[in-house]
Amino acid sequence: MEKGPSTYAEYWTSPYAEVNHFYYHAYDMGYTYITEYSQAAINFANSKDDNNISFTAKNGSVYKFNKETNEFIIISRNGKIVTYFEPDRGVDYFYEQFDKYGDYWN
Repeated sequence: MEKGPSTYAEYWTSPYAEVNHFYYHAYDMGYTYITEYSQAAINFANSKDDNNISFTAKNGSVYKFNKETNEFIIISRNGKIVTYFEPDRGVDYFYEQFDKYGDYWN
């Protein structure tokens, strides 16, 4: 596994956030390289899949989940990736996040 930020670090809230989330989530998602993990996060953030559901939180962040692939991402109101992972509880986790932070469905 790589030890530093990738060329995609600019898409995250900080280079530290990219590295930290890579170490915390990438292995469970099947990624070995930070570039693969970050590219997947970017691709998901930009995807328009019919299986995607999303909401905007009270702080302006967008929470997005794919019901088929179990991918979850938070994108800050500034358009930066906050986190990207596959929640253990799937869609239930997503709906719990809406109950805690949701403002309106997208």
